[in-house]
Amino acid sequence: MEFQLVPFEEVLNHILGSIKRKTEVERVPLSQAVGRILRENIKATFNYPIWDYSAMDGFAIRSSDTLKTTENNPVELKIIGEISAGEFVEEELPSGSAYKIFTGAPIPPGADAVIEIEKTKVEGDKVLIFHPVEEGANIRKAGEYASLGEIILEEGKEITPGDIGALANFGYTYLQVARRPTVGILATGSELIEPRQPLLKPGQIYNTNSYELEAAVNQSGGIATNMGHIEDDYHSMKEYLAQTLHDFDIYITTGGVSMGEKDYIQFLVKELGIDIKFHRARVKPGKPTLFGTYDNGRRLFFGLPGNPVSALVNFYLLVYPAMRKLMGAKDLFKPKVKAILTQDFKRRGAKRREFIRVKVNFGEDGQIYATPYKNVSSGDILSMSFANGLGIVYEGVKEIKKGEPIEVILI
Repeated sequence: MEFQLVPFEEVLNHILGSIKRKTEVERVPLSQAVGRILRENIKATFNYPIWDYSAMDGFAIRSSDTLKTTENNPVELKIIGEISAGEFVEEELPSGSAYKIFTGAPIPPGADAVIEIEKTKVEGDKVLIFHPVEEGANIRKAGEYASLGEIILEEGKEITPGDIGALANFGYTYLQVARRPTVGILATGSELIEPRQPLLKPGQIYNTNSYELEAAVNQSGGIATNMGHIEDDYHSMKEYLAQTLHDFDIYITTGGVSMGEKDYIQFLVKELGIDIKFHRARVKPGKPTLFGTYDNGRRLFFGLPGNPVSALVNFYLLVYPAMRKLMGAKDLFKPKVKAILTQDFKRRGAKRREFIRVKVNFGEDGQIYATPYKNVSSGDILSMSFANGLGIVYEGVKEIKKGEPIEVILI
């Protein structure tokens, strides 16, 4: 009955509140760190920049030499040399002189400004300057970006290519990151066969769920083991689950959690000592979803529905944040945006929170738009190939009209 369904926020609280540990820490080289979750605070190993340097190609000067210059009465400074990136001049710049300087080159002693080369005129060994130059112009100061010992990357961050560049800049070669959680995936159903096999009998279907979930786990930072499928036989299922449950941080089954005579998973997990936190969520798709913990709360069990859309949608909604919390990530959820719906959406019942498959894109007007898939069937896996987002239709909402805003979870 509908009142027995667990609201979405409670479902998340059950899952995230059950996670009491983090995966272990691993030390990995910088080249293998992208996409991993950082498990240490990273500090600047020096003032950055180390020295004052030029932000432009131009001339390093004393700003005081330009105080009285005008367009009709430019100041002439003698060019006494040039400084390229990687070079350093120790001699102090005399008044009335200038160094030609290139972007990234250290500022010589005595200079306190750089004037862009296009704002000057060179005549022989003289440079003419036609306007006063402010002290500090076009100079990046030592320590302007970060000071020695300052935290530049916080623990819990997912490491990006930009982070790799920052880490290399400060001389880091190894990092402490979270061990990737191991996830076992088992599809249940006597109708299933593996994609490499021919469909021989009416009613047979290919095992979609194991492969889509394997891909989702690996893309999300986990290590997936696709265990294929098992037939709807109570004793075979029980034996297989008992043998494999303790091999993974997270165990996912698909199918066997509804109310049919052969939906055995919901009964087997109790026999195998899994502490069920909820079964049946007030969401669409994915109402029959089951979650529990075992091994003294160290391991997580997700019984996802057998429909391929329901399985993948609820992976993004529920399993993904659980994986992130296990790794100690600061950001647990997929990002959200607000988009403009391009078509009317209507539904009959409005008691459950519904997640509709949408394609998000930017319009020529700069707005973000969301186009719903042509149907809402949880059996149509083509909708997940179409979608790059899940539009949220909240409880009590029966209709969202074309042109109205909708929240979208990006996937």
